[in-house]
Amino acid sequence: MPITLLPKNLPSWIMTVIMIGERITVFGPRVMFLVSLPIMLVSMPSMANDDVTQAETWFNKIRTISADFVQVASDGTSAEGKLVFRRPSSMKITYGKGDELQLITSSVWLHVNRPDERLLTSYPISETPLSLILADKVSFRLDGYETRILPSIAGIVRIQIGKDDGEGAGRLILEFSEKPFRFRRWIVLDAASIETSVTLQNIVYDQPIANEVFRLPEYSDEN
Repeated sequence: MPITLLPKNLPSWIMTVIMIGERITVFGPRVMFLVSLPIMLVSMPSMANDDVTQAETWFNKIRTISADFVQVASDGTSAEGKLVFRRPSSMKITYGKGDELQLITSSVWLHVNRPDERLLTSYPISETPLSLILADKVSFRLDGYETRILPSIAGIVRIQIGKDDGEGAGRLILEFSEKPFRFRRWIVLDAASIETSVTLQNIVYDQPIANEVFRLPEYSDEN
């Protein structure tokens, strides 16, 4: 499947420019939470291995997640939708009713589906920080990445994973509740220092999810 840029004629409210390595790709803020710019990590407390190990174990043991989500950015924009995730690499994120924007992942690609425009575009999942949690075996201590434990807030374990350049570059923060230990939110930071968080709600674990859910649409070449 060819790799293409998202269309440059998107409505102004959805357009922002994101650098992935040395390549410019046009995205809307709704897609922002999947991709972030290379950015220098600030000094943080030393890594707590037990928390990181617990987070890795949680992702490696989970089979499926179905949840609602709320996405909020520090620039005041927000969105809601539904997320389904089947380990290791199948994820579908549907905004609103799904007629405008869907994000569908595989082990290789992030597919951006715009049903209202009958348009499907794709690029390597390896170029996003999200690739860390879509790996066959999740590890947050890979060569080339810097992993830190941030100060906890109200009993929330916060793990920051960063890489300055190359594939998977960016800053990603994963948040887990302590009791019980469960994934609850992720955060990314864009080039304009806009922080975008995605919080999961009404979470259902380990229920079967059919292959059909992740099937890609087949559009003609008429566009």
